[in-house]
Order: sequence, then structure tokens, then C-alpha cells
Amino acid sequence: MRPMIRVVTVLSIFIASTARAVNLDWLTQYKKPNIHWGQLALHPYYQLTEVYDSNIYLVPRDEPNSVVGGGVRGSWITKNELALEASLPWRNLHNLSAGYGVEFHSYSVDPKGNDTVNQNAHLDYSYAGAYGLTFKAGDRYLSTTDQAFSQLVDRNRRWANTVYTALDYDQENGNMAGGVDVSHTVNKYLGPAISRLLNRYSQRVGFNVGYKIQPKTKLYASYHRGVTHYTVHRQLPDQDKNSKSHDFGFGVSGVIAPKVTGQVEAGMTYRRYDESPIGAVTRETRNFTVATNLVYKPTDRTDVILALSRDLQESISAGNRFYISNSATLDVKHKLPRKFSAGVNLAFGLDKYPDSQITASGATGSRRDDIYQGGAWVTYDIQAWLTTGLTYVYRERNSTFTRDFNYQDHQTGLNLALKF
Repeated sequence: MRPMIRVVTVLSIFIASTARAVNLDWLTQYKKPNIHWGQLALHPYYQLTEVYDSNIYLVPRDEPNSVVGGGVRGSWITKNELALEASLPWRNLHNLSAGYGVEFHSYSVDPKGNDTVNQNAHLDYSYAGAYGLTFKAGDRYLSTTDQAFSQLVDRNRRWANTVYTALDYDQENGNMAGGVDVSHTVNKYLGPAISRLLNRYSQRVGFNVGYKIQPKTKLYASYHRGVTHYTVHRQLPDQDKNSKSHDFGFGVSGVIAPKVTGQVEAGMTYRRYDESPIGAVTRETRNFTVATNLVYKPTDRTDVILALSRDLQESISAGNRFYISNSATLDVKHKLPRKFSAGVNLAFGLDKYPDSQITASGATGSRRDDIYQGGAWVTYDIQAWLTTGLTYVYRERNSTFTRDFNYQDHQTGLNLALKF
């Protein structure tokens, strides 16, 4: 009962504080800082979030004796997030931006196994030259942790680093557009042996060509060549997941329709693994892909965002080198009177593993996971630089292997953020 009492207490404090919002008027004397040293602009950020998570290990509720995570466990999670963004433009042609963020997560249940510190950083440079030429290059770094699978095993730490560069041509008054891009990504898992099976690097190089059918609307086609190399040696050929791929995309971007902007893309991926398979394991695969993100803005105060995707993801599931991930999300955001904003989120995912006859908990068959998510949030702007809010998210996964992969999870949170 204690977590429920705490939730009621937090909600009561929030409701009471918003009812007395007039008492916060003394904060209006503090304006949003403008932190500059010459052309250098700094933007610090801090957020405190208190969350109650009803199923921190994401395990089946009808398996109370599950060794995965020790069964269903709920926990309060205190999150402290600090970040700093900096930008340095000069001569109207160059721009250098950098940022660093760190998150501290503290759990009330099994803090030794669950507490974690996550970090992210980036460094980006761009140059806008003559004749519509733009050059970009940068580095993105992430250090995070994956879900804990047992009270006896710490969360799996991993890091990822991506280096990229791109050259684009897009004249304001011209019809033709295009570009080339190259990227190199490293993923490294530092946890137990099963997670280290995903240690790999990926390289992509490609180009795109486009034609403007309207000043702000472009039809385009793209091609990328990809290479994925795993750094952990496999004992059998069907365990070797090194591959090469060809990715094709066709779409439209920019202003899609009145009040609708974004990108609609459909394509195809052809992937071939280096080693010959054993049994029914797929060596070559051709799959339809989708990469779509649309923003509909019926009024200045409302945003409706639709995202659709279909692509291939790496897998450590037995007998499956990859799985096909399908997802659809819908976000609605609205600015209410009296400094309030609210929104809802709906999402659906379908993960399908192409090679059948995997075995788990005594059952054998093909694996498919259906994932559902729904949530809502409300925020109150105490000042332009100080906000508070409530969030709620419900998540559920239904798998063909119910005893191993099903879960239901509720998350309720309260946050306070300072943004400069």
C-alpha cells in the first residue's frame, strides 16, 4: 500500500500547487537567461522526475516464480537529468554545436542491481556554402543500460558511437537536389556473454537524388550500401551474423499537403549473410521497408504526429539472425489556456522472427511479439524556463511464447524541469 499512498500524495501536491498557481507569480521577476559569450550560446537543462514503475523487470504477471527478474516487482525511480548544449556560429556560413547530458536513476527496489548512470554527447559541424552546397560532419556517443533480467545480475551496460559526414546540394531556386553520406557505428555491450553476442560495427555509404515538384516539396530516391561485422567469434556458420546489404528508398519530403509536413518513404532491403546457413536459417532476405513521419498542424496550438516504420533489427534469439520490426505511433499535443499543455500517445509494434521452430519454456514454434502502448501527459509552465507536469504510460507485450516474453507495465510520473 505504501507506493499507492505515495502516488496519491504526489498527485495531491501537484493538484494543490496548480490550484494555487497565482502564488507562483513572484517567479515572473526572473526572466529566461540569455547566456552568451560573444557568438557562443549556452543552454543548460535540468529535470527531476519521480516515477512509479509497476513492473521494472518486464516479466509475465502470471508467472510469480519466474527467475527472470525474480517475478513482478514495482519500484519508485528517481531520475536526475543534467545537460548542457552549446552553439557557435560564425561568418553566417559555419556552425559548431556540442552537447553533453547525464542521467542518474535511483531505484527503491534492489538499488545495487538497478541504479544506473546514463550519458550522451555529440559534436556537430555544418557549413553552408555557395550554390546550395551544405557540408555536415559529427560524432554521436551514447552510454546506457539495458533492462535487468535478474535480481542476481546487474543491468547490462552498453555504449554506441556514430561518426558521420554528408554533402548535400539544394539550391533555393533550383529544381534538382541530391547528396552523399557516410556513417560508421560501433555497438559494444559490457554485460554477460549473451549480450556481448551483439557487439558489432556497421558502415553505411550512399546517395540520394531529388526533384522539387514545389518550392518546398521534393520527390527523391536513395540507395545505401551497408556492412555489419560482429566482433565476437561464433562456433557454427549459422551463428555467424556478418552481413552486407543494399537499401533502396523512394519518397516525398517537405510540405506534403496543406498543414502537413514531413516525409513519406517506402523501400526495400536486400541482405546477404557471409556464411552459409545450417538448416532453415535464412542467409538471404528481401524485405519491404517504411520510414514515414508526418506532422499535421490544424491550428497554431495543436500538433498531430504520425510515425510509421518497418525495418530489420539485430537479434540474439536462437535460430534468428534478425527480426522484422513494424511500428506505428500517434502523438497529439495541444496548448491549453492558462499555461497548460496536454497530450496523448498511442503506439503499436509487431516484431516477427522469420526463422521458425525456436524453443522456450518447453514450447517450440515461431516467435511473434505484439506490443501496445498508450499514455497521456499534462504540463504547466510556471515560467518560460520552469515547467512541471504529470505523465502516465501503459505498456503491454503479447508473445507467442507467453511464459517468457509477455508483460504489462504501468508508469506514473511527476517532473520538474528548468530549461534555459
